[in-house]
Amino acid sequence: MPLGENMKRVYDIIESNQLSTKIIRFISNNPLYKSVFVLGSGTILAQLIGILSMPIITRIYTPEDLGLLAAYTSILSIVAVTATFRYEFAYALPKRDDGAANLFALCLILLIATTAGFSLILLFGGDILVNILNLDPLADYVLLLILGFFGIGLYTTLNYWAIRQRDYKRITYTKINQSACSAVFKILLGFLSFGPIGLIIGHVVSEIAGIGTYSRAMWIKERDGLRRISFSGIKTVAKEYWSFPVLNLPASIVNNFTIYLPAIMLLAIYDGQTAGFYALANSMMVIPGSAISRSLAQAYLGEASKMVREESQDLRSLYVKTIRHLSFIAIPLIGTFALCAPFVVPVIFGEAWIEAGWYCLPLALHVIPNFIVYPTTKLEIYGFNHWKLIWDITRLVAVFVGFYIGQLYGVPVLIMLTIYALIMLSMNIILIKLNLKAISNITHMLSVKA
Repeated sequence: MPLGENMKRVYDIIESNQLSTKIIRFISNNPLYKSVFVLGSGTILAQLIGILSMPIITRIYTPEDLGLLAAYTSILSIVAVTATFRYEFAYALPKRDDGAANLFALCLILLIATTAGFSLILLFGGDILVNILNLDPLADYVLLLILGFFGIGLYTTLNYWAIRQRDYKRITYTKINQSACSAVFKILLGFLSFGPIGLIIGHVVSEIAGIGTYSRAMWIKERDGLRRISFSGIKTVAKEYWSFPVLNLPASIVNNFTIYLPAIMLLAIYDGQTAGFYALANSMMVIPGSAISRSLAQAYLGEASKMVREESQDLRSLYVKTIRHLSFIAIPLIGTFALCAPFVVPVIFGEAWIEAGWYCLPLALHVIPNFIVYPTTKLEIYGFNHWKLIWDITRLVAVFVGFYIGQLYGVPVLIMLTIYALIMLSMNIILIKLNLKAISNITHMLSVKA
């Protein structure tokens, strides 16, 4: 049967299904969820590549190897937020493209400067930091930390530009490319017995894949705008958006410190195997919903930024509806997987990883609310960066105290993870209240202005 007739039959089937028709019309008529669909479909495919590769990876690498990768990625994720001082977060705000182009140039200058500074710190003080943090296994991978730092900084800078332009198809393509490159390199180097360095190289490759795609597209589409970059323009945007490095940068550092602290603490308090079990459990808990969550975060940022620029009164409605929809997705999706994990994980990943399945149960208390809250937390575009900073600091202190108390009393790993998850749950509830208050304040100011 010709391809055209097959496609017509598929279309007729969809048309005859009222539920399918309603879903398609809902997505088509809603800019936010249309963007989510484009981003989400590609991200799901990228995550599927990662999921299919994990049973192979867990059979050619040990839990200790995965624990070392977790510590490496945690440290890199914490320091990488300083790469451009978070000026890329301001891309959505300039009404004119020449302002955004000057922000892009500022980010590139800062990236070169911070990479040089980070390199000097690691080359001359890396051994001291390794000894202080009790992370001796990472001493051999200093150069890969530098490469990863620059790669993440450049990719993030280009990715946020694509978000401003709402180039969701290209973002989707790069996500698939990243996942495929990561899986291929990790498996290939694993079979070649590279050990943990194979995992780390695979991670670095995944972070920098897509830079070429973004760069070519930006040069072709934005060439005229990039030519309007000037020293005075860079200086102007640096002053205009001063709140991002002053308030948002510390908040991002503290936020990432909190997110990635568990892997570092588990490696320091327990051992590499425990950190490896946690890394697998955490990734398995996050993967079922991360495709939707991350895609919605980028789409929500684009739509919410547009509403703020256009002084719309519908911002609260957008926030509440998004929170509600995410709740309906998160609880059954992530909760079901957590309950089945102790029995499913050893079958899929091998008997050596059975303990990782039990780690999923306490982690669900943290992952579910984070799935709901993360995409919609954009206090920086509402002008309340300082609220986010205070919240982040409070959460970091609470998490650190939780780990300290657990270490002091020598609690088992599952109890330690439960303490961590309950702290994160409580802080996410507080963050929802802060977002609602910020939206209420900005809506009131816009109504008074009108």
